[in-house]
Amino acid sequence: MRALIVGSTTIDVLDEAFRIGGSTYYGGVTLSRYLGDETHVLTTIDDEVSGYFRDTFSELGISLHSVKCSKVPRFVIKQGKAVDVIASDCRIPPYVVGELVRVVKPDIIFLAPVYREIDVKEYVNLLRSLKDVTAFKALDIQGLVRVSTSKGIECSWREDLLDLMSLVNFTHGNIREFCFSNNAEYVVKSLAEVMKPYDSAVAITTDSSYVYLLHESRCFKATPLKVTITDEVGAGDVFTASVAHYAAEGRDLLYAVRAGIAAASLKVWRARSTWFTKEEVENYLPQVTFSQSCP
Repeated sequence: MRALIVGSTTIDVLDEAFRIGGSTYYGGVTLSRYLGDETHVLTTIDDEVSGYFRDTFSELGISLHSVKCSKVPRFVIKQGKAVDVIASDCRIPPYVVGELVRVVKPDIIFLAPVYREIDVKEYVNLLRSLKDVTAFKALDIQGLVRVSTSKGIECSWREDLLDLMSLVNFTHGNIREFCFSNNAEYVVKSLAEVMKPYDSAVAITTDSSYVYLLHESRCFKATPLKVTITDEVGAGDVFTASVAHYAAEGRDLLYAVRAGIAAASLKVWRARSTWFTKEEVENYLPQVTFSQSCP
């Protein structure tokens, strides 16, 4: 299968060290190295990191497509979470995505913004123009609700996100990113109600506690694998990319989400070695079950 991931690749700063990051990296590694898809990444890029990004993606067997930017986002990572960001006004124009979709003909389109590089209204129009494209379309909302403040990264909910969510097959966000309320039960119930008219599923992750899946007017709840946490960075990207892969492969969504939970759990545990294999994901699936008792 062929996959296209759209979003900014980042530089992540951990103490005095730095490394490549972003959904394009973690999702790209998942799809290319571990799930065997022909993977294309459309990212912003600047002169300082151009060589580093191109060499890294080339070694991973990922085709890199880029939009020139003054400075790609730099995230400060502490305890597995992005707490601050240095970013400029990087944008990925929707017409570039549309042209690449026509050339690549992907089976998976993963919209994976990290910091406002996607304009919601413009991408609503893009998705409407791609309604006849049969690719499985996935969205991660993290980069659309992040705002940089004097206190670091904070969350700002926007109602027009629901328009974007209604036009993809699958949306993922951490419970903290659905920040129209601090009450988890209210968030789950509100999203379940507002998404009822649409043929679009929503997964709400709560770190290592639960994963809620809103699908076909029903709510399901699962528990991730119980593993030792080595590095949580990128877990949501691994989850969403894996779900998209298995769904595009023809698996039903409940299976795909269970596989995504297993893959992300294994990545969190084995972040410094081989994250997982497809065989291991299937072997761990019996440990990931859904109950229809939400929230």
